[in-house]
Amino acid sequence: MARTWSAVLARLGVPTGDGRIIDPAGGSSRSLPLPLAWQQKSEDGHGGSQVVARIETLRIADGMVTATGSMLESAPWEVIEQLEAGVIGPSVDLDDIEYVMDADERIVMTKWRIAGATLVSIPAFADVSLTLDPLPAEPVTVPEPSDDYAEPWMYASAAPEQLPPADWFQRPDVDQLTPLVVTDTGRVFGHIAGWDTCHVGLPGCVTPPSSPTGYTYFHVAEQRTSDGATLPVGTLVAGPRHADAQLAFRAAQEHYDDPSAAVARVVAGEDEHGIWVAGWLLPGASTEALEVFRSSPVSGDWRRVGGSLELIGVCSVNTPGFPVPRARVHFAAGHQRALIGSFGITPTAGSFGTPRNMQVNETDIARARLAWALANTED
Repeated sequence: MARTWSAVLARLGVPTGDGRIIDPAGGSSRSLPLPLAWQQKSEDGHGGSQVVARIETLRIADGMVTATGSMLESAPWEVIEQLEAGVIGPSVDLDDIEYVMDADERIVMTKWRIAGATLVSIPAFADVSLTLDPLPAEPVTVPEPSDDYAEPWMYASAAPEQLPPADWFQRPDVDQLTPLVVTDTGRVFGHIAGWDTCHVGLPGCVTPPSSPTGYTYFHVAEQRTSDGATLPVGTLVAGPRHADAQLAFRAAQEHYDDPSAAVARVVAGEDEHGIWVAGWLLPGASTEALEVFRSSPVSGDWRRVGGSLELIGVCSVNTPGFPVPRARVHFAAGHQRALIGSFGITPTAGSFGTPRNMQVNETDIARARLAWALANTED
């Protein structure tokens, strides 16, 4: 099956590394599909490149050129390896160009047409990316029962009560920012970050980003429920520390892929208070991992995927970046009845400059701060 991908191919209205500017108002594209090439060795321009993928959708809006597509079956394995390592990025191929020189003697392309793009080691724009979509989960083959394995087979097929109900994975019924709660029945729910909470380790007031994909890059596992449904879920882990900030998202995902550290399977979502998770405690979780999970707060790991920040992991830590205050919470029949002594961190005003005549809301500013901070964090 061909790998699909999403990308930010270019930024509009801002200078490239060598001082060129693409005017947002002057753009168009050739008819789709368009070629996506790969330059194996650095040469002048995009010389020596070969086509490795198709550009199947293209959008010119909101100050950027975004695209999606699929890899060709004939694409060399090195392309996939380099994309997953985050060491190559896209550079657009333009034709039908008209330009002028501005007051700073920079080339401003007032008319341009996208003819394709090429994956190179040093793209013209520093903040573009092409990200491979997650591979689909491999189908699970259930063995046929036999005389040799009759007892385990009967146990597995006769124990639907060991699977969680589907409603455990729905949005929690809470009316305030709520720390993670583990009930006596093994249900897990609560918030991992609040919209109004400032990251404790970053300058200014950096708040958690929203997921434009509905947490697709976190929901990479599957969970069966007692009513026979299968849900895409993510895993809460206790054991590994946060992945290195310099890792690309695929390598960071693999950092958290340790079955012995898995403690819960959850669905992630958003409400007016923040980012919530809801699911169940894994019956097979190790005693050591459960001890860490029950005694430590959790912290999310966001990585740049296709030009936006996506949650790719949640693990137990000593000090989370976005702390959710541990309050006294009372629940009855699975619903929150009281939240006593809760408090939040008050955001402080930052000093991010905004170009004149540009409308930017507070959410956009907060997300921009987080993107800047993650891109410039050394540890």
